[in-house]
Amino acid sequence: MGLALMISMLRAALLATWLVLKPVLGWFFIVIGLIGMPMPIVNGLIFLLIGLALVGPRNRLIRWSRVHLKLFLKGWAAHPFPLVGGAGRLAQRSAQQISRQHRRLRWWWLERKTRSKRPVAEQPRDMARSM
Repeated sequence: MGLALMISMLRAALLATWLVLKPVLGWFFIVIGLIGMPMPIVNGLIFLLIGLALVGPRNRLIRWSRVHLKLFLKGWAAHPFPLVGGAGRLAQRSAQQISRQHRRLRWWWLERKTRSKRPVAEQPRDMARSM
């Protein structure tokens, strides 16, 4: 009984430590990624993506940044100078395409998770054969 209690207390302490450490590590990686973006030696994009994954899309600052990036791209695309406006429209279409692909990937992943949780008897016949 004592060993099980110690293991559960250790697990709870590690979980509490991770919940505090996760955003700190995420912001650390984001800062390293932003510093490394213009540098030729350090690939800042990798650190930036790791940091964003650790902090998560539900963070207020990240949501605010995403909204204001979209507003900036919308204003850039509406610029009256043809060269600047054209580049803004290209950037806006690229951002929309990335968002669309991310959404499709997320739907695919959620569908895959729900499909793997269902018993084989409930799955459609073509899915049961492919497994």
